Amino acid sequence: MSDLSIIIPCFNEEKNIDFLFKQIENLLDKEPKLEIIIVNNGSTDNSQTKILSSNLYVDNKIKIINIKKNIGYGHGIMSGVKAASSKFIGWCHADLQTDPNDVYKAFIKYKEKLYNEKVIIKGKRIKRNLFDNFFTICMSIFASIVFQKLINDINAQPKIFSRLFLSFMNDYPSDFSLDLYLLVIAKKNFYKIINYDVEMKERIYEKSKGGGTLKGKLKLTLRTLIYIIQLRKKLWNS
Repeated sequence: MSDLSIIIPCFNEEKNIDFLFKQIENLLDKEPKLEIIIVNNGSTDNSQTKILSSNLYVDNKIKIINIKKNIGYGHGIMSGVKAASSKFIGWCHADLQTDPNDVYKAFIKYKEKLYNEKVIIKGKRIKRNLFDNFFTICMSIFASIVFQKLINDINAQPKIFSRLFLSFMNDYPSDFSLDLYLLVIAKKNFYKIINYDVEMKERIYEKSKGGGTLKGKLKLTLRTLIYIIQLRKKLWNS
């Protein structure tokens, strides 16, 4: 078994799965012992059928977690995390904006630090448009002020951490706030966060579930701001 498990949640990604699985095949050609866990997070399209009919699944090269009802992004990822068996765990999305190979490259680059230090590896998106960057920067500034810790590019992928870190994640949110929660808990427990540059690619099909439109971004931003305040109060009282 590899030292790394990669969790990839899928929610209604039937049009992207063939491209995603091609990336996974290329990655497994380089490192066949990697544990790849695909979470079908309550998809209502043909995602499950495409996943189960893939050569990767038929040949037992990937592990599948099937969730009947989508409770949320965080719940989907953590369902995969709980099924992981490696010393280190990483996650990214199925929308092809982050290549799974980036997770592996980041892990290899910082493997020694992951073994010997208290660190979290996270993506830092480069070559993004001004529209997307504006929301990211504003969110980062607000979170940093509230928690009095430097927190940047909250939703960038991938995220990589030691299995030992899971002992701190006992009150994780089930929605898109999971990435923020992980970073805040890391800071609270004196983990160093290391940024790894990744080029953000455009989605080939469908819109982003986390705020691909102005309306979606505003909705996600408001929800995240509320969660930041709630989490700060909870940590303050703990």
